[in-house]
Amino acid sequence: MQENSQAPPPEALKREALVQSAISALETVLDPEVGIDIVSAGFIYGIDASADWVHLKMTLTTRNCPMGESIVLMAESALKSAFKNKEVKISLIWDPPWNPRMITMDGRAALGL
Repeated sequence: MQENSQAPPPEALKREALVQSAISALETVLDPEVGIDIVSAGFIYGIDASADWVHLKMTLTTRNCPMGESIVLMAESALKSAFKNKEVKISLIWDPPWNPRMITMDGRAALGL
């Protein structure tokens, strides 16, 4: 007997497309100290989106990251460019603290690790 599998509702598909667009935009934001994008660096903790807004939860290497303010502003700018008619909100999250194990495989390859 074959199970009925239902397709995700259209809202979920739209949200997933918005999240993927946000990830693409954030892949253009480089951490100037590390030299890789903030997605590959493992700074992105979550993205939620709707028809009206995009909410990014992200972290930095440390609370005292000398480039932290610049990185957040670059992320905000990238999202505002990608989503011109949406409100963009960024929340810095410190738990769990970032560590090098959070770097993605693509990031590790770019760093030669």
